[in-house]
Amino acid sequence: MAGLHGGNIKEIAEIYHLSEKSIIDFSANINPLGLSENLLKVLKENTDQILHYPDLRYTELKKEIANYHSLTPENIFLGNGAAEVIYSLANILKSQQLLVLAPTFSEYEDAFAHQKTNIVYFKTKDNDFKVNTTDLMIKIQEEKVDTLCICNPNNPTGTIIEKEEMIKLAKFCQNNQIYLIIDEAFMDFVDEKESLTTELRGNEYLVILRSLTKIFAIPGLRLGYLLTDNSHMMDDLESNAIPWRINCFADMAGRESLKDKQYLAETLSYVEKERLFLESSLTKFTELKLVKSSANFIFFEYLSTVDLQKALIEMNILIRDCSNYKGLDGNYYRIAVRTREENEKLVEALERYFYGKSHS
Repeated sequence: MAGLHGGNIKEIAEIYHLSEKSIIDFSANINPLGLSENLLKVLKENTDQILHYPDLRYTELKKEIANYHSLTPENIFLGNGAAEVIYSLANILKSQQLLVLAPTFSEYEDAFAHQKTNIVYFKTKDNDFKVNTTDLMIKIQEEKVDTLCICNPNNPTGTIIEKEEMIKLAKFCQNNQIYLIIDEAFMDFVDEKESLTTELRGNEYLVILRSLTKIFAIPGLRLGYLLTDNSHMMDDLESNAIPWRINCFADMAGRESLKDKQYLAETLSYVEKERLFLESSLTKFTELKLVKSSANFIFFEYLSTVDLQKALIEMNILIRDCSNYKGLDGNYYRIAVRTREENEKLVEALERYFYGKSHS
């Protein structure tokens, strides 16, 4: 059963008559460490802030984000989740020809399609879901693209384009006056050194999107942002923005979380360890063909026509069916890296499914 996004626990629970709490959710790529103790403490101690409007300018939040990326507050546009930022950007760019990878996060296609933008696809399936940037640049010129979107690391594949290649791509786009939108929603799980935020200065065609909901496990609060050195773009975004779009708790969560260096370091270490555990465990299943991931999730092809998501939900485990991604069919799935206990339960469920008694 395909869904537009992962994490649709409520809908799945209703369909299969399960309690929400009984489901282990591998479909949403959220930090397995959960909400940090520091953030939970701050939120509990400041519930009285709900009595007041948030700071309309979000001065302190922008300052923390700027410090985190070594930029200035003027480089930052905030959104009620990265999805709102994507739609806001599509609204002001009015692009004629957008190129996206196939497969990739679908929100870009949807947002730009609302603006009547023509969507062009660069398929990666035949190259093990890797991006050859030389071929990509040729495709851009052939299709007369004016806007390019790259998710790095890519979702759902977890593949990453090395920084050196991304810099070449950014310079190519700048020289050809093509907007390059880089979605770095999962960059915090990789290594900040791979980010292209260092290349923003002086490049008005480079735009970077980030999300705080995945790395800090706050998807219910919604907080994302855009980074650019294009002052005209920033003016357009702000003039079309909805006031008070970030609620006081999301504002607070963003400010406090970015200061929590220990939590970030622990997350990187934990996710890498658990991803390696999962990759090692899953490779023993010959029915699964894994794609090497750099993110906090693993993408694979199931070499069968059986609905693996349905089979696992019967064991109270939810994985992401990727059949609604462009260029993919019902054989492709994505699983989030979760805690060791949960990861072991997934492996055990797969062992029961593949090697146990009849699951017909």
